[in-house]
Amino acid sequence: MPHSLLQPYRSQVTGFLEEFDHYSSLAKLMSIYHATNRSIFNWTESRIVEWEKFAELAKYEPESQKPTVKALLIVAYSVIIVMSLFGNMLVCHVVLKNKRMHSATSLFIVNLAVSDIMITLLNTPFTLVRFVNSTWIFGKAMCHISRFVQYCSLHVSTLTLTAIALDRHQVILNPLKQRMSLTKGALSISVIWLMATCFSLPHAVYQKLFQYNYR
Repeated sequence: MPHSLLQPYRSQVTGFLEEFDHYSSLAKLMSIYHATNRSIFNWTESRIVEWEKFAELAKYEPESQKPTVKALLIVAYSVIIVMSLFGNMLVCHVVLKNKRMHSATSLFIVNLAVSDIMITLLNTPFTLVRFVNSTWIFGKAMCHISRFVQYCSLHVSTLTLTAIALDRHQVILNPLKQRMSLTKGALSISVIWLMATCFSLPHAVYQKLFQYNYR
């Protein structure tokens, strides 16, 4: 067979061999990828599929963060935690000690401070450790609690700000009407926490610890 007629077949065979070599290398990479070390990640069910797709294409190393980055994270989070605790506890102390500030609006402000303290104590430190270690080490129970606190605090803050805005709206529109009483304010806060709990429970219930093998 002439050399010119063999040329198309040679190109096809060469392409086939290159493709086979590509998939063979990918298979070797994935076999190494699944070989050793187990890490536990705090992931929701909806993101597990995304992680699996990512894991098929890239190798994840928990110690890949540089010491400088870890140090900056620790310093930044520590400053945020200290300032948040000090500021919000100071707000609660001032409002509770000053009788002239015992009003529905002040109750809403204290409620905002309480939600911030809650997320500072029960979510932020665990998030810092997870970022530094690139793994979740606090177990299944704390995984659910931390996620619940995160979303509950978010909903409480949002609903409380909404209640404050509605109260201000009524004061501006009807300045001569009686202001919201402490009883109504406390009742509103109870409703806010009930709604926030209902909105946050699904996130906590369906939160899962995802185990993945990597090297």
